[in-house]
Amino acid sequence: MGHALIMEDNIIVGHAIERQLTEAGFQSFDHAWTESQAVEYARRQAPALIVIGDRVEQGSAIAAARTIGRSAPVPILFATTGISRPLERLPDDMAIHGPCRLDEIGGLLGRRLSNLPNGEAAMSR
Repeated sequence: MGHALIMEDNIIVGHAIERQLTEAGFQSFDHAWTESQAVEYARRQAPALIVIGDRVEQGSAIAAARTIGRSAPVPILFATTGISRPLERLPDDMAIHGPCRLDEIGGLLGRRLSNLPNGEAAMSR
């Protein structure tokens, strides 16, 4: 299915997200802990999916996703350890799917991806 960029500063949560994505068919990953790191990783290898976790160490995961999305549209999934108010307001001008719990990632991706023609790796609202 491709490459995913995971933005989450908690390594345990990041690896839990990676496990769910691996089960959904993703084959490679970058883990970013800061906004600038996420942008740099995406510049090196364009992700097929961006997953925003609960928080990043420095900067804004939303701003990073917006910067990355300027080059090419990338589906964005907001995954959290608990459905609660995000630390950052989710913008209306970006298609961010979620929030979802970590254990819901695989099911959400499976439903979204199975409804697309030719197995295209994208998500739609």
